[in-house]
Amino acid sequence: MMIPIDWVTFGPAIAMLSGALLALCGDLLTSKPRFSLSWVPMLAGVAVALGLDIAGPGTLAGFNAIIIVATLIVVLGSAVLAGDDGIPPGEFQFLLGSAAAGGLVIVAATDVVTLLIGLELLTLPSIALVGLRKGDRRAIGTAWTFFLTSVVATAITLMGIALIYGLTGSLQYGELTVAGGGAARVAFSVGLVLTLIGFFFKLGAVPFHTWVPDAYRGASPIVAGFLSSVSKAAALGAVLMLILRGFGEDASNQWLPISVVVAVLTMTIGNLGALRQRDGVGVLAWSSVAQVGFLLAPLAAGVGGLELGQGESVELGQGYWSTLRLEMNDPVLGPTLQYLAVYALANLVAFLALAVALKLRGSTSYASLAGLGRTNPWLGVPLAFAVLTLAGFPPAVIGLVTKYVVFVPVVQNGPLWFAIAMAINVILGFAYYLKFVSVLFAAPESDATENARTTVGTRIALAVVILGALALVALSAWPSPLLDHVGAVTTVTLP
Repeated sequence: MMIPIDWVTFGPAIAMLSGALLALCGDLLTSKPRFSLSWVPMLAGVAVALGLDIAGPGTLAGFNAIIIVATLIVVLGSAVLAGDDGIPPGEFQFLLGSAAAGGLVIVAATDVVTLLIGLELLTLPSIALVGLRKGDRRAIGTAWTFFLTSVVATAITLMGIALIYGLTGSLQYGELTVAGGGAARVAFSVGLVLTLIGFFFKLGAVPFHTWVPDAYRGASPIVAGFLSSVSKAAALGAVLMLILRGFGEDASNQWLPISVVVAVLTMTIGNLGALRQRDGVGVLAWSSVAQVGFLLAPLAAGVGGLELGQGESVELGQGYWSTLRLEMNDPVLGPTLQYLAVYALANLVAFLALAVALKLRGSTSYASLAGLGRTNPWLGVPLAFAVLTLAGFPPAVIGLVTKYVVFVPVVQNGPLWFAIAMAINVILGFAYYLKFVSVLFAAPESDATENARTTVGTRIALAVVILGALALVALSAWPSPLLDHVGAVTTVTLP
């Protein structure tokens, strides 16, 4: 029996992979590969993917758009790596595009086999990106750590999927249910938890977060920004779709108590780890762990109250798909996507700014970053605004708005102690975020001088940083586009 392929849904992933392959082949055009010949075809692939996502009906527009736009920012920002002989440009763009395509696949998956394939397509190139720098033992060591922990997490996820398949006899979303109770129900709950462990690993949620600080500090800041935005957006989208579309109501009772505990532990341990850091990348690495707790908060508080309504059937390509309408103003998807969009943009601006600072000053330590906002305001001010957005501290109003958005479902549906724990963690975040900003505007230290000339690639990356910061400023002045459009209605295709 021929199973029709929804080319509309997987079109963006195919375009992304095509751009990645062309970027790899671009290195053959010159004897000395240059980033200018590798990121251009990758940029074209990302542009086509974004166009297909906007034009195609029935796609997961919210998650796809965040993944694609974040990849676009990373591709443009990778110009800062021009002249870095340690990172081969063609391989870098190929791995970047492959990982992004894997993220698009796992969000659009409608069965667990496709989900696993997409997960590996996301994970393996990401590991290679971390250890791509030639001759850097720290990068290679962190890549091995990333690889080993990823193998263990994937093996546990496979065990969970095998258990669920043995109980349900199906791998398709919507059919992963067990009737009755007793031992079968207990086994199903165990399988659900084991299945989600692999995605907790990709998210960097506690207790599967230990790879995050090492990988982020061992990799280039550009790669760290990619992992903190694209990888997290894809993993979060996969978790939401797996729970809401795959397991449905069967997952609510088992998921709710686990997710609340995971969210609180993740934001708390992430914040405590960030408080001890004296390096820009280290702070953002542990901050990325803490932010996962806030991303999980609406799901933890509102998964039981999400109502799914059946829409009309539409004809796409070779067959018919029924469309499942998910109301984004219900307590899960709307707040999650709004927070994710702002977090991804702010994190990318911050990491890309640190990549430029590393190029200019040779380090991202507090000692090297001291006074950056005074000596180089075109770089220091956007970095400070991005950090304030992550904190949710004025004048970065959009960060404050999205913090409020994820608080609402917790206050309305979650336990009181959960809301109190979130408030305490917001205050903890202020401590290290504001410390970071104060360093940027402190008196420069003697070794905090720029030791490299500004190249064309650095100027391109700096322009991306400034544009990203301006977008955050615009959203702070006028948040309605984000709240109205990202919090609207999306349509999900089910085969």
